[in-house]
Amino acid sequence: MTEAPPWAVTPEQVQHEQVAQPFGGVVPPYGSPENKHGQLLVRFPGEVHGSARPPAPSWRPVVGWTFFFSVLGVVPAMRRAGRARRYGRERAPYWIAFGTTLVIATAFWSALTYSVALPVYDHFEEKSLTTALEDTILDDGRIAKSVGATVSNPQCTPEGDRGSDGLRTYVCTFTLVADGETTSLFVDADLNSNWEIND
Repeated sequence: MTEAPPWAVTPEQVQHEQVAQPFGGVVPPYGSPENKHGQLLVRFPGEVHGSARPPAPSWRPVVGWTFFFSVLGVVPAMRRAGRARRYGRERAPYWIAFGTTLVIATAFWSALTYSVALPVYDHFEEKSLTTALEDTILDDGRIAKSVGATVSNPQCTPEGDRGSDGLRTYVCTFTLVADGETTSLFVDADLNSNWEIND
């Protein structure tokens, strides 16, 4: 094997110099750890790799399901978060959408129930109780005895709200059979249409 002359430079003594490029920047020499072959020639390779993945599922259906079906919105949230994980995407947006919408929907539907649904229910309930009172108030003859004449066509109108004891005052108007004149009485009735004349 031929030995190198003593004045020859060994490979270890070679100083790798980076070659300047006419368009700016430098290229590391071959063999340098900074020379990474096969990498994307872009500023942020990680973003380019991420762009090749499927887009994340939309979180908007989670909002719709949760708003109208409350806790059942957890089903689309779980499914979409699972798909996002398989795609390498963030899962937090789906759970944030579910939790935020659940709080807002609970407050909205509670307010709607107390301000609209319950008053409407009470209105129709009281209307049915008024009708039941009109249908039974003449049955036992106490009205005719109090008026001193035979009466018909009872028309009752609530006066004020129902008390804590369940009683409500009504103004009931009756038609006198004899001459067609009308007369009125105050009666107190409970939720079972049991009533007494209010003197």
